[in-house]
Amino acid sequence: MRLVIDLPPELEDLLIEKAEQANIKPEEFVLKLLEWYFSKRRGESSELREFLNAANEIAVEKVKNCKYSDGNYCSLEALEDIFSENEPKKLSKYRCLFCVYYVDRRKEKRKAEFVDMKINEIAKLSAKYLYELYGDKLGYRPKMVDNRELRSEKIEKLLDW
Repeated sequence: MRLVIDLPPELEDLLIEKAEQANIKPEEFVLKLLEWYFSKRRGESSELREFLNAANEIAVEKVKNCKYSDGNYCSLEALEDIFSENEPKKLSKYRCLFCVYYVDRRKEKRKAEFVDMKINEIAKLSAKYLYELYGDKLGYRPKMVDNRELRSEKIEKLLDW
């Protein structure tokens, strides 16, 4: 492929000067500049594309799961707009991305589940999961106390402190 570039004389002098400093021919210098330019752009665009994809995913997730969002409007912003007598603005996922008032409604559901449980119920639940996941690998067999298995009453007495 042949490429012809018309350069102003002052830019041509600068390129020749830089090529002499690098101890290469001006043609090679221009080719290296072109290679550098296109390889740099390709690398930045993939990083930029990856960043934009991640930002887009997070923004969509915030719109769906925000405690103050109904999918169309942000209730906090709508309340402020009512007091300032402005028309409420439609929800934008990019504004939600940088929102300082974001509260994940899924966390509150998880907290509510664990608040209702007592500490011994949580301990039993975790022991059950550990036994199911790792009991066979570790060769665990429940110990017998007085030739019978541990009853839940004794477990509760052991867990009460």
